[in-house]
Amino acid sequence: MRKHDPILLAALLLLATLLSAAPPAAAAVKSVPVGVKFTHQAPGAGKVNLAGSFNGWDAQRHPLTDEGGGVWSIVMALKPGKYEYKFVVDGAWFADAENPDSTPDSYGGTNSAIQVGDDGKLVAVAAAAARAAPATTLNPKLTYSGRYLGRYLAWKDRDGDPRWRMERPEQNVDLNFNTKVSDVVDAYTRLRLDNTSNVVLNNIHAQLDEGAVDVHPGPYRVLGYWDMEALQLGDPLGSGGDVDLPGTILDDHLMAGKGTAGVVVSGSPFGLLYEGFFADVHDADYYNDINLYDNTGRDIFGSRLSHEALGLTFGVPLFMQRELLWVDLTSRLGQPDGTGIAALDRYLDRTGDTSDWFELDRLDMRLGFDLTRELSGGRGRAQLEWLYATADERFVTGNRAGFNSTNGQVDVDLATRAFRIWHASLEQTLRPGRSVNVEHSYVAESGAQPGEVSTGFLFLDQASASNRVYISIGAARPSLTTQYSELTWREEAEDRSHLLWVQRSAATADFAAAGLAAPDGRPTADATIWTVATRHTAGAPGAAWGLWDLEAAWTDVDDDIIASHGHTLEGILRADRQVSRRLHALLNLRWIDYNADGIAGGDDDFFAPWLGLQYLPSPRLDVTFFYGVDPLDFGIDYDGREIGRWRYRRQYMQEHAGTTNLDAERALEDVKVLGIRANMRF
Repeated sequence: MRKHDPILLAALLLLATLLSAAPPAAAAVKSVPVGVKFTHQAPGAGKVNLAGSFNGWDAQRHPLTDEGGGVWSIVMALKPGKYEYKFVVDGAWFADAENPDSTPDSYGGTNSAIQVGDDGKLVAVAAAAARAAPATTLNPKLTYSGRYLGRYLAWKDRDGDPRWRMERPEQNVDLNFNTKVSDVVDAYTRLRLDNTSNVVLNNIHAQLDEGAVDVHPGPYRVLGYWDMEALQLGDPLGSGGDVDLPGTILDDHLMAGKGTAGVVVSGSPFGLLYEGFFADVHDADYYNDINLYDNTGRDIFGSRLSHEALGLTFGVPLFMQRELLWVDLTSRLGQPDGTGIAALDRYLDRTGDTSDWFELDRLDMRLGFDLTRELSGGRGRAQLEWLYATADERFVTGNRAGFNSTNGQVDVDLATRAFRIWHASLEQTLRPGRSVNVEHSYVAESGAQPGEVSTGFLFLDQASASNRVYISIGAARPSLTTQYSELTWREEAEDRSHLLWVQRSAATADFAAAGLAAPDGRPTADATIWTVATRHTAGAPGAAWGLWDLEAAWTDVDDDIIASHGHTLEGILRADRQVSRRLHALLNLRWIDYNADGIAGGDDDFFAPWLGLQYLPSPRLDVTFFYGVDPLDFGIDYDGREIGRWRYRRQYMQEHAGTTNLDAERALEDVKVLGIRANMRF
């Protein structure tokens, strides 16, 4: 973590507090044009219901709607009279903490109370709230929630060990604090305590996992955040966001922001809609593998102005990303054949510069326009986007190794590319429950020249990296022209859903422009990748056959650019059958077949089963006894994300230098795991 990031977050909180001034917290019950609106804040709740004298204290009849951010609400049309009520959160009963008007209940507690006048508006709560108003300029409300996750695992046949070995238990506790400072300021902090990110046995590691200050005075909003999925512009390409998790079959379409800290701004100046963000990347592995040192010093900026006119929405998106990194070239200097970087050799010969460290500047920019047209009365949408982009890499500063302040400006171009990007999409709801989406992108790249080099990051583990990011320098890459097409068909019914996803990516590589040749010696080469994926879900846990979910994908690769040819066929079968009121039988079976030409062992298939028996003593607690590598990872999403097997394979390759993904797949198939997972939300 950079030293200034927590200070920046604290400064934003102080500024937000000072700017928020006098407005008191909004009442949880208030009059609206169509009745009375009840609001309850319950972060992490599975369901919230309203029970009261108006519905016979039925805890199921009136569910509240989740508005996001832990806020639940419902609007009730009530006749004139006095009423008592409570909120039912996952089976637990709560009085309204923001309504000071209450009466005793029959169980030693209190019921919240309201009175509706002849005009249908509240008459008692407003007076009670006025009596209870604090003397301070702010009326903060602090709520907390969290999660406990524990895993107890025993492994067999791991790294060739035939014994069952109990691993160190994994313990993880999240404490979430939501503070309503005023009507226009909210704050959120997640403190994470765990014993997996500390190498000292039995020590607990505490860290700020997520945090935010949200200032929203009227039409404007400013969000200062730390390590949250908060970045994405509203253009058709979702600039700055649209993250696809590695290891999953279908696109996840998540917002970016993990591993970053920054500010998100939105508003409506001069009749325009503005959205933008600025962020600093402190962890290039967005999903926080603490074993890797990957602080790249990357800054990202996104901005979009849009306006509706003539039935169209016009947008102007801008996205920039910049990295500045010092590169140690000591080992390359003084060699008979030069540094291997033609532009740097020419610079050194011309200037006699004695620097042996150089600062690498990588700058990417995108600027363009987009159009959106709503169709069929809002049941369809057509979108078009054009972008002009550049990607530049150069050395901009030189210096000598050791402690000194002799930085000097240099100008050594390593690679400069330009891109023209076209994107079009059409989304249409054909009937309730049936929709189709078609999109196509075209990217033309130019600017490749002989003598260029390519650079990349080498993220090493903390012990080897010594808090440094290492850079690889290789030959120039060819110039590409790429076309991408996608079709998505969805069918949804009450107890089933079906999805078909067809994707085609085709590219032509111009090796000659970069002074290179394709693997087969030709000046150009082509690549085509087809993917056909599907997902089918049917039933419910309590149904006779339970809930079943099948997700599968077939991918065919015909790539002359890197001389790779073959296919993969992957499937994941999931099931959830409710055995009794509190007991569920679970399964998650993954099978994949690789067929790749020219790769040793590339024609093989692997099977990774996971079987579980889940006990749910309460809606907020589940305890699962299982066999197999856990397919779910709970690091971000409390319900888990399907990247557990991917994490195991990546960890295996990290711990076993020189191994391939096929080696990791074989290890995943061979290992045997017995485990207990306890996941409690509060």
